[in-house]
Amino acid sequence: MFKKLLPLSVALAISGCGGSSDSNEDEAVVISVASTSTVNFYVPQWQSAKGTLNQLDSQGNVIDSVAVDNINTASVSVSPLNFYTFEFVPDDSALPCPRFTGCGRTLRGDVNDLNENRIIDFEEITGVSLNYAARAYVAPGVNEVFFSPMSSVITENNYDATLASLAASPFYQLTHSNLSNTLEAEIVANAFTYGAIVAGVSVEGFDLSTAFDDFITEQTDTSAWQTYSSIADQYLADNLYSEQGNGLIQSVAGQVKQTVASVTTYKNWQQKTQIEQQLESRELLEDVRDALGVVRLQDSTYADDLDAKLVELESALDDDTQQAITVLTNVINEVLINYSPLAEVSASEGQYTLRELDITYSTSPYEWAITGTYDGLPVNIDMSIPTFRVSGVLGDKIEGVMSASVINGDTSLNVDVSELLVEFDGIDSQSELLPDAQTGIANITTDVVITKQSGELSGELSLDIERFVSAFAEEVTSLSAFDFSGQFQSDIQTTPFHITALEASPLTGDENDDLMFGLELALPLGGASDFSLAYVGDVVDLSQLTSTDVFVSIQQKALDLRIREVNSNISLTAKGENGRWLDVKQSGSNYSGGLYVGDTKIADVTAVRGIPGVLFPNGDFESVF
Repeated sequence: MFKKLLPLSVALAISGCGGSSDSNEDEAVVISVASTSTVNFYVPQWQSAKGTLNQLDSQGNVIDSVAVDNINTASVSVSPLNFYTFEFVPDDSALPCPRFTGCGRTLRGDVNDLNENRIIDFEEITGVSLNYAARAYVAPGVNEVFFSPMSSVITENNYDATLASLAASPFYQLTHSNLSNTLEAEIVANAFTYGAIVAGVSVEGFDLSTAFDDFITEQTDTSAWQTYSSIADQYLADNLYSEQGNGLIQSVAGQVKQTVASVTTYKNWQQKTQIEQQLESRELLEDVRDALGVVRLQDSTYADDLDAKLVELESALDDDTQQAITVLTNVINEVLINYSPLAEVSASEGQYTLRELDITYSTSPYEWAITGTYDGLPVNIDMSIPTFRVSGVLGDKIEGVMSASVINGDTSLNVDVSELLVEFDGIDSQSELLPDAQTGIANITTDVVITKQSGELSGELSLDIERFVSAFAEEVTSLSAFDFSGQFQSDIQTTPFHITALEASPLTGDENDDLMFGLELALPLGGASDFSLAYVGDVVDLSQLTSTDVFVSIQQKALDLRIREVNSNISLTAKGENGRWLDVKQSGSNYSGGLYVGDTKIADVTAVRGIPGVLFPNGDFESVF
């Protein structure tokens, strides 16, 4: 990828990482920028959009307050190149249940249980109320702020959400965007709000701020945060697996899944520093040179080594690996649904046959010995689960230990006396087609080792299994999503990774034929031990990232890189922090584009003696690479 961005002939022509020509200090050049910028807002659809929009100073004092009929169509004008904190206070704090299958059981006589079925059904009012705030840097032009409970918690604690967001700007802010970026940010805000509402109903005394603090300070009990994270993640499945769902989600599902997973697992939160920004700052240009320059200045064999590492990682996540994970998940799910206290018809201990599996089931304690084949793959599983929690409000929870193996050709998936956690959502939803059908989500979490010819993947694997009624009146079980965090080890690398995946279009078929992957990889380089790369797309394209979007982090600086290659012509858009972005187009030896902050162009991209660079109005020239 990086070799595509920096042609060898240009690389050899550049002796240093960057550089500038002598500036003409006698000629003052003023770049024109509008005196005000526009800020638009978004709050998820469950919240009343009528209320008060406050602007706060750095001490949290309200310095301006505006009544708005609809926050989603409201905008304010402020001076650009400054940090602002915004707060939205809705007139009506009531929040309906956003979950199609309901938000859990309630006590008899609950005034919000309108049909008196002791369930807070979809769109019935909950007892949850939420706060909305966000701190944002305003660039020249149009900016967007997306309110959610998570933006509030991060703002209240003055944290920098950039690296956790896997973007050059926090997940709740856009300073330079397109329709896809806006849709993605809206869906992320929805997911974090959905999680807060449902967790607020199902977990007694739930407080998001406390749960978040317990998680990042690594307290002993982080169960509230894990519950919130899991429910926020389930927002995608809730929509993708329901005819009532938002049909637009599918186009950004992979990016949303990765962002939600990253924010909810990130621990290295730092205080946000509000450094005064100058319009003609060359901050982004320096960051781009650092990122691409570090790669270029490695040992001459480094680029080939990097390619080899990416090829290995690609092969480690091939179809055989995915199939082995799916088989392990489905076996555990089917066995527990049929032969455990969760079964609709109680099963006594004994010998059973399920498909081509032989099962020995014991109840004191609960143990299973499972052998045979499933979907053509050899399976051997031993599980022991001392206790079950069966709860219509909190969901069913199972904790135990498991050893297992699934073989798929040269791929071997192994679990060795690992902790096993299985959770079901506990929701019963009746369908007109299948009135007795169980629907909902099961989550399985365990440690695994996956051995390949290329190397070994090891870490914690968490999978979501969706049970739903298809359009053909069939009850279908599907692997809807998974998170895999650990490391890949081979003869040439030890690479920490966080892999996310989800089925983006489950209603089009009954197989997992549209898994969208997100990958975060730590790839330390000489001079940049913290270099990392994140990517959403097909795993088979990992080693050929010539037309894609990637996130790069180096020396605590974030860059969004959009790369497109057509007929050897390359287009690169690099977004940096604080609304800055660089547009480079290369056609043969010709370069064009510009360096921008928001909608204001502060310099032109051109080439001098074949070297691509940025020409500032005062005559300064700095190479891009």
